[in-house]
Amino acid sequence: MLSFISALSCFGQVSTSNDLSIVREIPIKSFIGKRFKAGVDIKNIPADSIGLAGFFLLQVGKGDYDFVPKTAQSKPAVNKDSAWHHYEITGTVASSAHKVWLYVNTRGNGDFYYDNFSFEVETVTGSWKKVVIPNADFEESPLPLKGFRGTENLKEKQGVKIESALDSDRNIHHHLHIHSRNSTIIYPYGRYKLKGKYMNIAGAKIYYETYGSGEPLLLLHGNGGSISDFKSQITDFAKHFQVITVDTRAQGKSLGNMAESLSYDIFAEDMKALLDSLHLKGVNILGWSDGGNTGLTLAIKNPEYVKRLVVMGANLNPEESSVSPKILKQTKNDLNKLKTKNNPEDKNKILLLDMLLREPQIDQRSLKNITAKTLVMAGEKDIILEAHTRSIAQGIPGAELHILQGATHFAPQENSSAFNKIVLDFLLKN
Repeated sequence: MLSFISALSCFGQVSTSNDLSIVREIPIKSFIGKRFKAGVDIKNIPADSIGLAGFFLLQVGKGDYDFVPKTAQSKPAVNKDSAWHHYEITGTVASSAHKVWLYVNTRGNGDFYYDNFSFEVETVTGSWKKVVIPNADFEESPLPLKGFRGTENLKEKQGVKIESALDSDRNIHHHLHIHSRNSTIIYPYGRYKLKGKYMNIAGAKIYYETYGSGEPLLLLHGNGGSISDFKSQITDFAKHFQVITVDTRAQGKSLGNMAESLSYDIFAEDMKALLDSLHLKGVNILGWSDGGNTGLTLAIKNPEYVKRLVVMGANLNPEESSVSPKILKQTKNDLNKLKTKNNPEDKNKILLLDMLLREPQIDQRSLKNITAKTLVMAGEKDIILEAHTRSIAQGIPGAELHILQGATHFAPQENSSAFNKIVLDFLLKN
């Protein structure tokens, strides 16, 4: 249902299991049009060739996912001499920006140190005015991440330790220390040229990648997303299955949409054609959000193609009794803004948002046609209302239901280890 925004990184395509991206947010609406400079002191001591610290900046609009285009900037820490160095990013505050996000970025194995975050704007006289950032020097609290956002996934990082540390340099003194070990490389899923292939379908070229061996498992992402949304799942799943992960029509690297509208019927037909090209039937499917809607549609219309089905955050219709009214309102507003801009480059975005407000239209009674063993999942705080999720499970013969406590629509990313275990336990049991 939601449009997924790909994670931003200052390190290019390579990522690792211990990657961190923790945000310091600064309001900047009152500085529109002014030049700025943002800085931080970094000591970068990598333990191997994949270890790296860095500094990343992004301007953001009113909403948390309203990223301002062409404002992302990064400064990887190039110095590896066990000394402190200052890194700086400069630019101009965009007209649509409400806040700027300054990121602590680390990758891989090593000891990484941060201190003295700063943000300054140019005044009319040409001087620079400092914007107050609470605890920017880590001297005010023994809690090293006080004032930072994006710390929810730290519990996933088994080899990472974060602490407030002391340095003999009197300009540094207390600072943030990130100690990372046992990190492994994560392949650039969704952009891995050695694994990527295209399949031609009428009006489109569907991009897909395949990993592992065993029974086939097809992964279907959400609206506006791509293969990379499953970067926390593919490695685990490929240990047991031949994982086929796809960029749905008009999304990711899939090209050539010629339709005047999109639908889950079209997506399901694309997946059927892909499986036919691979000479596969009776596959396992995991569909997240819109991918769940596509999985349900395929399982209803072509039950022989689906052996086991897992849907996470799926819905049967776009009504307020099914989906958060707030999300529906936000989607309408986003769609109207794009239509008003009338930018040809936004065609696919418009089609995808329009589909969210029209689709799916799955008859509750048709769920009885699903013969696949099915697991229906959603977060306790999902944008799909819990009563609706329960009704989907009740409509599918023999379906299991799992509501993830404390989780949202983004459970596969928020707590991937717990999510992956639930899915694998279901798919692997007799």
